[in-house]
Amino acid sequence: MSSKSTTPEKDPFDLDFTQLLDPQVTVPEPLPTPQQQLVLNDEAVIGESKLTSNGYFVRINEAAPKRPPVSAPPMVLVIEDDEVTAMLLTRILKANDFRVFHAANRADILTGMKAAPDLVILDVLMPDANGFDILNRIRAQPKLADLPVLMLTSLGALDDILKGLKLGANGYLTKPAKSTALLDAIDQVLF
Repeated sequence: MSSKSTTPEKDPFDLDFTQLLDPQVTVPEPLPTPQQQLVLNDEAVIGESKLTSNGYFVRINEAAPKRPPVSAPPMVLVIEDDEVTAMLLTRILKANDFRVFHAANRADILTGMKAAPDLVILDVLMPDANGFDILNRIRAQPKLADLPVLMLTSLGALDDILKGLKLGANGYLTKPAKSTALLDAIDQVLF
């Protein structure tokens, strides 16, 4: 009679998020190869054009498998410090059958990440955090590498889009985002 000890599978979100978002811990930004940089530059130019025409730009990596939502309905972590924008986003998402967790600061982000979101909508300019830094920290965690992240920010210049792409954003929207653009972008990265 053999007794086999099994270790329960770890939850993909069983991470030390305090360490993940600790401002005292530096996470180096990825350094793309020259070839990757050329591709990123091209994508950023296309992205800037799409932002103007569609209100959003989504980058789909066809080689990467789509991450199935871990919950039904899907959980969206909205990282946004502006209360009015957060309220509007929450209303739009809930009306379209998403569960929403709103985070306005670093402490809220930690709590929201522990809720195992299926998608993160991420502002850049916040009082105690920078969305690009948060994105970089998320992507630095292997267990979060495929977590869909949409940037939603007032920063829509080519350099900003390029930075978001370089750090691994799946999509980029500028404020104020139309609800149709937001939902289209979510549909493309989540389903």
